[in-house]
Amino acid sequence: MFLNSILSNGATNSKRSNISKHLPFFLALTMHFGAGAQSVTEIVTDYNGYWKSSTTAVSPVQPDNHHNLISFSFNGKRYSTGVNDQLLTNNSLSFVPGTFKALPLQNITGAVTSNTKIGLGAMVDGVANGPSNPPPSRAIAPYLVDGPNGLDLGTCVANLPSGTMFLSVSNINPESIGDGMPDILVTQIADPSSSMDRYEFTDVNGNRVGNFRNINLTTIASVGTWRADFYEATGSTILNAGFTNTPRDIRLWAADFSEFGINAENIGQIAYFKIGLSGNSDIAFVAYNATALEINQMLPVRFLDFNAKLNNGNVGLSWRTAEGNAAAPYIIEGSRDGISFEVIDSVAQGNGAEAVQQYAYSVANAGFSYYRIKQADIAGGQSYSQIAFVSLKPSVKAASVYPNPATSYVYVEHAAAKENEKIMVYNMQGVLCMQAVVNKGSVRERLEIQALPKGAYHLVLINEQSKTATLLIIK
Repeated sequence: MFLNSILSNGATNSKRSNISKHLPFFLALTMHFGAGAQSVTEIVTDYNGYWKSSTTAVSPVQPDNHHNLISFSFNGKRYSTGVNDQLLTNNSLSFVPGTFKALPLQNITGAVTSNTKIGLGAMVDGVANGPSNPPPSRAIAPYLVDGPNGLDLGTCVANLPSGTMFLSVSNINPESIGDGMPDILVTQIADPSSSMDRYEFTDVNGNRVGNFRNINLTTIASVGTWRADFYEATGSTILNAGFTNTPRDIRLWAADFSEFGINAENIGQIAYFKIGLSGNSDIAFVAYNATALEINQMLPVRFLDFNAKLNNGNVGLSWRTAEGNAAAPYIIEGSRDGISFEVIDSVAQGNGAEAVQQYAYSVANAGFSYYRIKQADIAGGQSYSQIAFVSLKPSVKAASVYPNPATSYVYVEHAAAKENEKIMVYNMQGVLCMQAVVNKGSVRERLEIQALPKGAYHLVLINEQSKTATLLIIK
């Protein structure tokens, strides 16, 4: 990716081949059919008020700060992004109005490595030739959605971790099909290589709809140049020598929706937009045409409630869910101690049209006092219900916890403590987050919980004879 810096520092050919690669910089997604794939010939941004550059007239000005994509030209037409149409009018540029928004790329599954970098316009950090103090944030997701509509071309993530992302597609506008506007727009700003990302649409089960596209940017002409700094995303090094105020070419590739094999017969099957990242991607943002469809971050299943009750020697489980994009069945898990859970059975996901789904299941009494439901979504993430408790020893009284929900502290009232009693706080995945020793003879303990993230927890009171659990909510 950093070809110019490497050459200027006398790097060997072998080193250059390892890190020179393509840089997908912007992807705009709309639902149209039209001509075949070709190069974008012009872009307009708001750098220093107004900046225009094209393949035939590359601007000598190289943006070095935040600037947002205002329009792009493809197949002889200029399309606005909706960020600032007035700027185009003020400069006597004709255009086809459009509205583009960045995709919420929050569910990146890969791990940040020493090769992952935060790319910023050379003056975004306020220092022309060197690192800022303190350095910019190393959180990668915000750089993929910054600027008006998320369309800032002055920041990016270099070597975005490899992995697969699913984004939910909804509200497709059939009238947008066949209107001639470009469907996919990809840009790169370094040295393209054969290491390519894959884009495709899938159905609710993750099966491809139409065909995939591997984006090849090696034959696309440069439309402009920017100047950038590249910070280490891991934090091990602030800013390596040779990665400060360096020029990078900008290239854009466009294609029609038909390139994905989508037509009137299969468009109704689309549920997700899938991105396969090679590990060599340097993305500023991924955007879509908001007048043609909606693309949203995939939501995990949201458990509205989960209950467990003793019923004639068995345990009756019931739960309700909302939202989510899950295809796998619900996994019922049981535990004797509230920490180690075992798989009991699975229940298929409902396919009704109701927004809220209801489920029930009866568990033959196998000695489990604690239950939860696990759901794996199509992108590989997991969500859990709260933990439900049933007392197999009715004489054992659970502790009283208040306030509940709580914010910074909570009181735990219990019977007079004897020897070796503890209070343990677990998250919904069974990870111990906090513990406290109960003073002998005490009947109430105060726990400071302000350090715990918001969410549901399992508060367990343990003594030598029994273990009781209470649901704790931190808001």
